[in-house]
Amino acid sequence: MKKVHLLVLSVALLVTSCSKDDSPQPSTTAVGNGNQEISIPPGILTQKVLLEYHTAAWCGSCPDADTKRDQVMAAYPGKIVPVAIHQSDAMQIPGFFTIDATFGSSPAFGMVNRIPSLNTVLLNRTQWLTNASSAVSRNAVCGLAIMSTVAGSAAAIEVQAAFLTGLSGTYNVSVYLTESEVTGTGSTFDQVNSYNTDPTSQWYNLGNPITGFKHMYVWRKNITPVLGDQIPTVFLIEGGLFKKVYTVDISGFNKDKLNVVAFINKVGTTATTHEVMNVQTAPIGTLKNWD
Repeated sequence: MKKVHLLVLSVALLVTSCSKDDSPQPSTTAVGNGNQEISIPPGILTQKVLLEYHTAAWCGSCPDADTKRDQVMAAYPGKIVPVAIHQSDAMQIPGFFTIDATFGSSPAFGMVNRIPSLNTVLLNRTQWLTNASSAVSRNAVCGLAIMSTVAGSAAAIEVQAAFLTGLSGTYNVSVYLTESEVTGTGSTFDQVNSYNTDPTSQWYNLGNPITGFKHMYVWRKNITPVLGDQIPTVFLIEGGLFKKVYTVDISGFNKDKLNVVAFINKVGTTATTHEVMNVQTAPIGTLKNWD
């Protein structure tokens, strides 16, 4: 059996709200969810893909980006984790500025596991499917499991990261909250639609702007710092197991539509030298075991 290395953290569990790059304090206390618990990591893990795409209510081409996102998700069911990063509308959060400063930003463009193509990490939506196909075909060298519980306006979230092989370099674990569907009223929610007069588009004749538009997979909060918490090198070995527990304030959100997104990212020195190694997601208040 592979030797499992556990992280011992001495800081008490603390309920707190996350600002731009602030993270809640970790805890050694495991998250209980009835009789469920995170199991021992298996010897094989599924490679999944983080699709971080830029969008905005004022962006006329962004409805087509939603179409391209759905095509990628349909091509690889259960293996694509989308995160919509909003810019200059009612759904933008402070973390956007860190992403923009690190990778750049452009509505209707996105990153596929932060892997560059043609020397750029921001990919046109027409590139997402091909690049997702390449990314999902890789052998997973690590993976994640998530367990969370909700009590009132606070959620406790346990994230575990398992490593199947040794890795060199700096690796972080990032944890986000996304909301699966967000609607609102006014110009900062109504979606500008450049395809309203295009009969070949699914967005044909839906209005410009589209009122009551359903914004999907919206990035609502970063639980860790935006670029993540560093994983100590002692865990970056075959059989290494890193654990961390956070608590976070979820007041103001629809908890029935909240999801936890956790991913392991290799930290680079330029926009094109970062990489997401694997990603996992789960509705808040549930267990997502290794897969």
